[in-house]
Amino acid sequence: MNPEFNKAGRKFGCAALAAAILLHGSSVAFAEDKPMAQAAPAQAIKDERALTLLKGMSDTLAQSKTLGFKARSLVPIAAPTGQFVSLFGNSRVVMQRPDKLLVESRGDLFPSNLYYTGKTVTAVALDQKFYVQREAVNATIDAAIQNANPGADALAPFVEMLVSDPYAVLTDGMLTAMVVGQSSIDGVKTDHLAFTAKGVDWEIWIGAQDKLPRLMVVSHREGERQPTFTVAFSDWMLGKPVPANTFNAVIPKEAVKLDFKLTSLPSSK
Repeated sequence: MNPEFNKAGRKFGCAALAAAILLHGSSVAFAEDKPMAQAAPAQAIKDERALTLLKGMSDTLAQSKTLGFKARSLVPIAAPTGQFVSLFGNSRVVMQRPDKLLVESRGDLFPSNLYYTGKTVTAVALDQKFYVQREAVNATIDAAIQNANPGADALAPFVEMLVSDPYAVLTDGMLTAMVVGQSSIDGVKTDHLAFTAKGVDWEIWIGAQDKLPRLMVVSHREGERQPTFTVAFSDWMLGKPVPANTFNAVIPKEAVKLDFKLTSLPSSK
């Protein structure tokens, strides 16, 4: 791999670890204060069918005390040339409401494990053999996500699926909603929906029978560059018992503990 990309990967990795500690994540609403890029005006149409299908997905997730899934992501990062290139991310997520979360992240970006218990939050950098741990500021996953700072979209593009009311988060600032049609994702019949918010177009494919998200594409429409995030969901498990030790931080014996100082970490910009 190009050494410049290795440098960018390490730079991104440090920022991602800081983001993990704070449970940063993307939000599809993304209502930013930047001026919108010039484009043809969209018709302000909100198809109630699309909102009903989105609400059905939200309720399915919210009603489950435990859930787990795998996520495959294409994450855009800025190359030295200024072009956005897509790196592959592979995550396993296990959650138990209201305050326990495990995120195992692998792939091209920054192999790491995140453990959140409501009392402590721990991020372990597997390749670099270091970890960061501190007391959790927020007692629940919802509170942690609500108080998280924006800007770490690459870490957890699936974070909307973890809150207690995904529908409220996904529809915050929504401008348009429509049903595109039906399609098959990995053999699963899905309803394909499309939405817009300020500066963002996004699509989601929801299982027609199980009402679970299967694919999500989020495209930014502001600025000179317009990155697109893609995440595919699979291996859903809802309402199944989760072993208590799942959320216990596993720290390699040789790992070095670092002090958590967000300002000392390089920026991903």
